[in-house]
Amino acid sequence: MKTSCSTNLLNAAGAENIMQAIDLAAEFGLDGINIETTDNTFFSIENFSFLKSAEIVRHAITREIEIQCLNISAVNFNEIKNEINRLSKAASIAHALSCPLVAFSTSAIDEKTGIFKQFEKTSEIIKKASKLAGDFDICFAVEAAQNTLTDTFEKSMQLFVDVDQYNFGVVLNSISFNKNNMKQLGNDIDLIDESLLFVKITGEEENVTLYNILEKLGKRGDSLYVSDCRCSSIENPETELLNFVKFIKNVKLK
Repeated sequence: MKTSCSTNLLNAAGAENIMQAIDLAAEFGLDGINIETTDNTFFSIENFSFLKSAEIVRHAITREIEIQCLNISAVNFNEIKNEINRLSKAASIAHALSCPLVAFSTSAIDEKTGIFKQFEKTSEIIKKASKLAGDFDICFAVEAAQNTLTDTFEKSMQLFVDVDQYNFGVVLNSISFNKNNMKQLGNDIDLIDESLLFVKITGEEENVTLYNILEKLGKRGDSLYVSDCRCSSIENPETELLNFVKFIKNVKLK
């Protein structure tokens, strides 16, 4: 199990750019960073310079930090061509940064389009973009997020089944997990194991069921990424990061 932290939280803890985020993650004893791209002042997909990627990767290697995930904004099902190009560019950037995963949520439900049609269009976008991503050895993952087409973990799993690509999986977001009280996941861990690529800690990490799931998934060794993605407005981000590292170490030791 490898730990990381979102650049939003690292920014709140004092990092002003990607290099400083890498340094701070190393100081806190994390294994990597999870890049949030929604804040263009910190990291921008649109303005990314591939010429700087080698410098970033070298610095990360020097500090023994892995860029674990590139988080991008929700997939807009109404812009099929543009979204395929956007996901493809994200995969290219991830490849340049030696980052194995691009994660995203789905868009809000559009009552005019209808859920089934929206699911179909979203699936089409991901399928087509996944083919290019596969050439780069990059995986895509969708997360359950509130007020979206995939607002529960079960719906994320349904999209996973519909897309049916070897390099597409799901993100477990602890807010959605706690909100829906999915204790059954603890019993069905073998069923979700192959699809689960990333775990975002966004709620109470002491939640007993989530703890048990992490403990079971920990048997996968270093193939699972667990990231602290709490709100960047918390009062003491440094303390939060230290507690997160301590919590994950405790899971590993059990």
